[in-house]
Amino acid sequence: MVTIAFSRNSSPEEYGASSPSIGAVLKAIAADATFSDKRRADICSAVRTLCGRLHIQLESTPADPRLFAERLANVTEVTVAMSRGRFQNCRSLLDATLAYANKRMVRRRSRTPLAPEYAALLAYATSRWQVIRLRALFRYASERAILPEGIDETVMTAFAETIRRSTVKKPHNVERMSRHAWNQLIQAVPGLGSQTVTINYIAERYVLEASAFPQSLWDDLEAYLSSRATPETTFAIDSLLTEEELFAEDARRTPPIRTSTANLIRYRVRQFASVLVIEGVVNVEQMTSLASLVSPATINRGLQFFVRRAEGKLRNSQMYGIATDLLMIAQHWVRLPASDLQKLKILTSKVRPQHEGLPHSARRSLAPLRDLPNVRAFLAVSELILRDAEKEKSIDRATANRVATALWIRIAQRAPLRISNLLTTRLDTNIIRSVGKSGSVALLYPPDQVKNRKTLEVPLPRSTVAMLDLYLRKYRPVLVEGESPWLFPAPNGKYKKPGVMSADIQRLMRSYIGFAINPHSFRHVAAKLYLSVNPGDYESVQLILGHRARETTVRYYCDLEAEEAFRHFDAVLLGLEAHPDRRRPS
Repeated sequence: MVTIAFSRNSSPEEYGASSPSIGAVLKAIAADATFSDKRRADICSAVRTLCGRLHIQLESTPADPRLFAERLANVTEVTVAMSRGRFQNCRSLLDATLAYANKRMVRRRSRTPLAPEYAALLAYATSRWQVIRLRALFRYASERAILPEGIDETVMTAFAETIRRSTVKKPHNVERMSRHAWNQLIQAVPGLGSQTVTINYIAERYVLEASAFPQSLWDDLEAYLSSRATPETTFAIDSLLTEEELFAEDARRTPPIRTSTANLIRYRVRQFASVLVIEGVVNVEQMTSLASLVSPATINRGLQFFVRRAEGKLRNSQMYGIATDLLMIAQHWVRLPASDLQKLKILTSKVRPQHEGLPHSARRSLAPLRDLPNVRAFLAVSELILRDAEKEKSIDRATANRVATALWIRIAQRAPLRISNLLTTRLDTNIIRSVGKSGSVALLYPPDQVKNRKTLEVPLPRSTVAMLDLYLRKYRPVLVEGESPWLFPAPNGKYKKPGVMSADIQRLMRSYIGFAINPHSFRHVAAKLYLSVNPGDYESVQLILGHRARETTVRYYCDLEAEEAFRHFDAVLLGLEAHPDRRRPS
């Protein structure tokens, strides 16, 4: 059983008000004599079945392609308990229904043959990716008898509108890549006479290049980051602090940071400096040091830019991260007066996100795990992936990559580490084994590899060790050529990127069990499952997740027990209903 939780940003009312309901369209198709009896029956049956499996109300849901595209974005045949052929057929007939509802809504695949001019142009494409991105555009132009010389900004805009009125996934990405492929093509075809088109980016690109600012600003920033690079505190003999300075709050050394954090601070400083230039708060020539960025008035003006971008929302993690980094610079490097620091602390507190418990996105991703069959399917998915891989007669890179992903899932289920820790696991330093053929295995991470700088040692169950050994012996050699110390290597010998691993994990989970969660949510799953059996045992969850403070664990996961409380409450009510004469004990 799969519980479907759609992460949509729009409500049905936000889609075309003039669109008839999907139920009304089915009634119109059932009464349309231009369809054969079999065709009408097939369409109505397929659409009703698919909508029923997705819990879509026929009479109140607009027949708008974008709404259905969002609903179907992460749905697989496993999600709706259909065979692959039946699921694909239902989707195809749904497309036909939406096309019938509005002639401007095109089918997912156009059957219009390409005009000869466009068929000849495809020969100049340099990659399969470029052919795929150009084919839809060329079919659109062929349908409308538009010659290659006539493709301009107006045609591209109309093509984009057609895509948005279809069930294509991520229409903005399709439009942008089609524009990019077209620009590449006309550069490669001499004498075509066509004009380039603009490439529309969803996000506004306002961050200036580092070269736009004085080099002294970056030198000052690097000096600040160097002061926080290592935890050791050393002083030269000629620069010993006085006793007053030694115990002064602003003379204490700032907390050390890792390389990844330093890179994030570099970007945030450049991001904020760019905003100050755009807003006209500080001239580029005046940005000679970090001191020019961190006055209370300057930070206040700069943060207003982000408030406008967030449509008036005052509290979000982006603004809080920028404000916090600037406060640290002002306090520990620029050393602003105490009165200014107090203003910055108040400003930082005003943009700090306020939430108790898990974010809404995490709650929605965990919705399928409310049902025990889904929990069991989640715990068994790595074994299913490995079982299918073992059936293969030969091992190619794709198969080995699936097994690597299955191993990641298996380890993260039993040892809910952060994705950065698992992906940077080295065979020579992070995996420790006891003596003996059947010895135990644990993952060991020193403080400099852990977010809260506490040594982390995680024992692996025997079943996980068996999968690990099989992967190392049989599948990992296919993934890398030459020497590589990483447990999960990329083709270039480095460790696999988090974004790539995250995509692989979610793709395999949807394929095998019909739903997916992102890698970080494995930690939330661990807390949810443990607390559902051991309510109130936050100390154990704190140890499992490696939180430094118990308060962190309680703040995020205390309300996960609410579901169990409601189930208990429902059981009490059922007991009272079954025994209406039962008196309340005194």
